[in-house]
Amino acid sequence: MTMWIVPGAPLNDGQGWRIWCSQKGEGSFVPPAIEVRQGGTMVPVHTEWKLLPPLSGLKRRMGIMSVRLQSSPPPQGATFEIQVGTNNDADVQTFFWSTLPQNVTDKGVTFLFSSCFWQNNDRDGYYRAGMRELKILCQPHFKMLIGDQVYLDWPLYWDMADKEAIQLFGKRYRQYWEDEHYREVLQLNPNFITCDDHEYWNDYPEKQKHLIQAWTDSHCKTYGPVADQLYYQYQQCLNPDEARWYSFVIDPVSFFVTDTRSTRGECRDKGAGHFILDDQWNALEAWQQGLQGPGVLVLGQPLFQKDGNYKDHSLSNFKEDYVRLWRVFERSLGGKNTQGMPHDILILSGDIHTGRYAEAHGPFPDAPYGVPEFIASPAAMISPGNTRPEEPPQRIRVKPNAQGGESVWNIDPQKNVEVMTIQNNVGIVRMFPGSQAGGTPRVRFELELWRLPAKRIELDWDEDPPPQGVGGPLKCVFKKELRLR
Repeated sequence: MTMWIVPGAPLNDGQGWRIWCSQKGEGSFVPPAIEVRQGGTMVPVHTEWKLLPPLSGLKRRMGIMSVRLQSSPPPQGATFEIQVGTNNDADVQTFFWSTLPQNVTDKGVTFLFSSCFWQNNDRDGYYRAGMRELKILCQPHFKMLIGDQVYLDWPLYWDMADKEAIQLFGKRYRQYWEDEHYREVLQLNPNFITCDDHEYWNDYPEKQKHLIQAWTDSHCKTYGPVADQLYYQYQQCLNPDEARWYSFVIDPVSFFVTDTRSTRGECRDKGAGHFILDDQWNALEAWQQGLQGPGVLVLGQPLFQKDGNYKDHSLSNFKEDYVRLWRVFERSLGGKNTQGMPHDILILSGDIHTGRYAEAHGPFPDAPYGVPEFIASPAAMISPGNTRPEEPPQRIRVKPNAQGGESVWNIDPQKNVEVMTIQNNVGIVRMFPGSQAGGTPRVRFELELWRLPAKRIELDWDEDPPPQGVGGPLKCVFKKELRLR
């Protein structure tokens, strides 16, 4: 019986990895044996094991093994061979994972990010094929999965009388995780994770008249907590400290991975609800205050998005929180931090089934990129999917802004939107030391958007191509270099 193995977040300071293990059945199980090698030489490690609490009716158990390298100091962003199981075990599994780099060096730091994987439309494993090629091409140290790694709101019409919520949602997770193509994508690199609505249901936590599990408040209160339990068991537990939101540093770049979904309240009239609660707000604002270099902020939903409606709310629908989030960027660009120096923040996002790069420019002329937002979505388009890319709003007003007045941020569709595509895609980010400008050190970010391979469609002379195109091999469709403070 093959144990499911998925790497979680690499440990801080390059010390090792978190490894998720799952086995069929409701009983306890012991962790697998593990051997770590570098260049063929065995590396001593220390392991810690945590068996997660059982969920009645799930019929699977999960555990987290922390594997810590004993070398001091650990190698900087090095690649190791990790063998899970032993030579006497028929189910031995071998992986090649990098540790987390401690600094941005001349060798560079590379990572992938993606969102929105509709497994029903990727039965042939094109997502896996593309990620395999990208691993060979760019040797990423890790990847970031930033929402909709699973779609629990499918199928639409379950027979609710026959099964408990844990069985319904558990079956959908099994459909994804037992798919060897998808599981290999998860296994290729260590993973940092956040969620979005489809880890629960469309526009969670709002009621949805077309979804049985979200028809009424009673349905939402029944099915929402179960979806959250499964999110913890399958995904959240892989994060540093098993956290919903968290930060980490690859000096001088600091990352903050938000969770704008799992504890979100209903939007309510005039957008009075909240997509982030106070403890996360406090951590996010403290992170901005403590920046010593560029920031990377990961959002499950884009910052640059027009207001949604009752079918699907945007961050901008939450008026108070949306303006508060914008003030984080304004304070950073204005040097309102403990260092007293301006720092740029790059946004990475997903959700909208559009790969896109855009910049918002406002009252900070010394910030040549304004607020840059890079989106990778979808990894596999849902059906029916987008027929055209989602454009950002052309103007965003922030009131009250960081100074108590009003700011206007402009996104010129001709100058500030450099790519939009609905073809399945993945983002790559590379970081290198940059030059100093005006006494401020810079980090050079290289951004790339790659179209994933897809089955080529042959058209007759009188046929129009489908919205997502006619397929083809893996291809880079966008490149951009930023030098961020």
